[in-house]
Amino acid sequence: MEIKDILVINPGSTTTKIAVYTDRNKDVLFEETIVHDENKILSFPNVASQREYRREMILQMLQEDGYDLSNLSAVVGRGGMVYDLAGGGYKVNKKLCDKLASSTIPQHASSLGGILAYMIAEPLNLPAYIYDSTMGCDLLDVVKLTGIAGAEKYGATHLLNSRAQAIKYAASVGRDYRDMQLIVCHMGGGITANAWRDGKVIDTAAYDDGPMAPERSGGVPLLLFKKLCFDGRHTEKDMEDLISGKGGLYSYLGTKDCLEVEKRIESGDEYAKLVYEAMALQVAKSVAGLSCVLKGKVDVIILTGGIARSKMLTDMIAEYCGHIGKIEVMAGEGEMEALAGGALRMLQGDEIAKEY
Repeated sequence: MEIKDILVINPGSTTTKIAVYTDRNKDVLFEETIVHDENKILSFPNVASQREYRREMILQMLQEDGYDLSNLSAVVGRGGMVYDLAGGGYKVNKKLCDKLASSTIPQHASSLGGILAYMIAEPLNLPAYIYDSTMGCDLLDVVKLTGIAGAEKYGATHLLNSRAQAIKYAASVGRDYRDMQLIVCHMGGGITANAWRDGKVIDTAAYDDGPMAPERSGGVPLLLFKKLCFDGRHTEKDMEDLISGKGGLYSYLGTKDCLEVEKRIESGDEYAKLVYEAMALQVAKSVAGLSCVLKGKVDVIILTGGIARSKMLTDMIAEYCGHIGKIEVMAGEGEMEALAGGALRMLQGDEIAKEY
């Protein structure tokens, strides 16, 4: 089968990024960000109910760009918050669509990726895929145990960019990432670290049990957290916001902008320096912990994501955990390219698309 173009859909809370990649030159034909009116988005009762609105916006943008849908070979969307997905790609079917739209999973815009891919691909008789869902880990049974029976670790991480950077690094040294043992830290508004073995994430340090981040708390000692939960001042929503949105750097410094934090440090703000170093140390401690599940055999530690551009931050991380293995800084995300690459590998038969 001739492989032509791949439409990539990456929904955010108030945006939908789309891109068309072509296999003819393995490059992007065009990439657009559709910015949605925030009040319009808030008018919908839940995430899934936005699907028809966003589908129309995508098709309108493609039409305005003069794109012929008959040139497509597949549509791929960002994976959603489905707990029982493994890593890699899935062909989207009605069952998976229904699960992505379900109120039983966390409400997150990424779940619209698979739904929109299916809505656009199905009438064209094309395959729709998701790739590297946020929940798509292959955790070892031994790491799932938390210390409280019935509260098993499920794994939530920035899997998409983590795999893309692992593949890219391995290719740069003439190896297959599936034959390597890596620790990949994605650092953005949230920070997650992954231990990779045999091409799978076997353990994670995520936003609720790993390092603090610009807007996320990371793991907090349970007795302190319990005290906040029952102090009579914090609602459940307040606690959710502290975990994700108002924790981390924002909680201490009132900003999520690492550039602003660095400016404060450079102007002599010792407290900002202490907080920034604490974040770096917590990333390093997560790397050290994950090295245990790899039994100390770490081929490389990759620091990636938007704030990996901060040399001040990556230098501090390296100072604390450089003894564990080689550190490679690969700043940036490349999520759209990673989605297209996953779809292409499935179309070519290099990876088998899973069925939900």
